[in-house]
Amino acid sequence: MTTPPKTRAEILAERLAARNEAEREAADSEAGTGAGQAEEPAKPQAEVPPQPAPEKRVKFQAYVLDSVQSEARAIVYWTNNRPGGYASLTELAEAALIREIDRMREQFTGGEPFPPMPEGRSLPTRPPAA
Repeated sequence: MTTPPKTRAEILAERLAARNEAEREAADSEAGTGAGQAEEPAKPQAEVPPQPAPEKRVKFQAYVLDSVQSEARAIVYWTNNRPGGYASLTELAEAALIREIDRMREQFTGGEPFPPMPEGRSLPTRPPAA
């Protein structure tokens, strides 16, 4: 008997749970309570400061080749319910941009963020010539 495919909500919930578990394990490792070590009794903790609000998402438009868009859409369609897949075009594009930003930082600024653009300057807004 086969199981029915998971819904997008179930997939996202699993990803969130896996991410939270990984963060807990990383925090435990940093605190020295990893595997093979005896855990210390829980100590009363001071009140945890509030977490900063998640970074706001903004609209980002870019012109891409038809073939790039078609392949990206196909990737999301065929991988959205698989480990390592992407649930949306936004998720895929953001991951690709982050990888490219990291590569450009390494190449041009030794891994440091680029300085902000000067006030009053803007990027070209027309699509590149074909």
